[in-house]
This record gives sequence, C-alpha cells and structure tokens, in this order.
Amino acid sequence: MVEEFRPHIPLIQALRNPGMRNRHWDMISEQIQIPVKPKANLTFARCLDMNLQDHVETIAKVAEVAGKEYAIEQALDKMEGEWENINFDVMPYKETGTFILKSPDEASQLLDDHIVMTQSMSFSPFKKAYEGRISSWENKLRMTQDVLDEWLLCQRSWLYLEPIFSSEDINRQLPVESKRYHTMERLWITIMKNADENRKVIELCPEPRLLDNLRECNKQLELVQKGLSEYLETKRASFPR
Repeated sequence: MVEEFRPHIPLIQALRNPGMRNRHWDMISEQIQIPVKPKANLTFARCLDMNLQDHVETIAKVAEVAGKEYAIEQALDKMEGEWENINFDVMPYKETGTFILKSPDEASQLLDDHIVMTQSMSFSPFKKAYEGRISSWENKLRMTQDVLDEWLLCQRSWLYLEPIFSSEDINRQLPVESKRYHTMERLWITIMKNADENRKVIELCPEPRLLDNLRECNKQLELVQKGLSEYLETKRASFPR
C-alpha cells in the first residue's frame, strides 16, 4: 500500500505547498489545461481522477515558484513584526519642559539589517508578486534611517546650544542668532512632544514632513553655530594673550 502511494508524494507535496495562492492555481490550470481549484472537495482521489499525476512536473515547478515567493512574503511579515516593539526611549531633559531621545541603538541596528535584507529581496528572481511591497518597505526603512540621522544630529546641536542661549546676555549680544535659535527650539519642542506621545519608531519616522522639519532645524542650528563661533572669535581677538 505504501509503495503504491510513494509515486504520488511529489504531487501531494506540490499541491499542499503553503505558498500556493490563487495566481498559482490559475497558472497550473492554464498550463495543464485542466481547471484546478483548491476547494475542500479536491481530495487525493479527485486529483487522480483528474489525471494530475500526468502533469506532476508542471505542477511541481509552479509549486516551487510559490514556495520561493512565500519565503519572501514570510520574510516581509517577519520584518514588519520585529518593529512592533521597537519604541523610542524619550526622557525629560532637565527643567526645559521638553524631552530628548536616548540613543536608539536597537532601532539603528535593525534598520541596517532590514535594509540589507530588503535589498537582497529586490534582486530575487521571485520578487514579482511582492515588488510593490518590497519597494514600499525599503522606502519606509530608508526614510526612517534619514529621519534618525537628522534627529540625532539636531539633538546634539540643541544640547550644546541650549545652555548658551538660556543666557540673557548672549541673547542680547547675538539677536539674529538668538531669534533663529528660539524659532528652531519651538519646532524642536513640538517634534519631541510628538515623539513622547507616539514612541513607535516605524510609525513616527517614515514621515516626509518630519524629515523636512528636522532638516530645517539643522540648517538653522548650523547658522546659529556659525554666528556663535564668529562672535567668540571676535571676543578672543579683543583679549589677546
């Protein structure tokens, strides 16, 4: 009995491949010219009655493609799932009434790993069914990476400048830079308030407006630092050793 069954194992394995989707059943039906639908009445006996064993090579090839595509689908699902518990660690900063980010090392490492994995998927010959999803996911990851880079740069600059521009004297001496700094700081406070309210990295970061705001903050901070450096240089020149 077992020996009689053995030749049919490749057919059963192919038809039971978990990656089989409607498109694959349609492909099989078209290629072997027999309508095959994955219904409850598609029993082993029914498969033999339909002479599917005669087309086992064709069916196995389609099932192999289905399996490779399924691996891509599962990998995408797994990556998305891994971001579910990746949150920003947002901490109040001194008596400023705002927050700062603790270094998001876990998120940065996951981004690096997932970008590499997604890029390798984009070279797969079996990517067609998931091409849009792969591209969309890679864009999301890259946007998140860009936002994180700009965010941490902005935070470093703000942490350096915040105590300086807390001084009334500096605000009087550098009115242009002071105005720039305080305009930027209002935007920074809003960004950090949003981060405190929604800490999910993959939900908060892939946002073009957030990236634009952070870039604008960094642009203004650079101008503030330039003005401050020139002011300090002038001061040093006034008091030669």
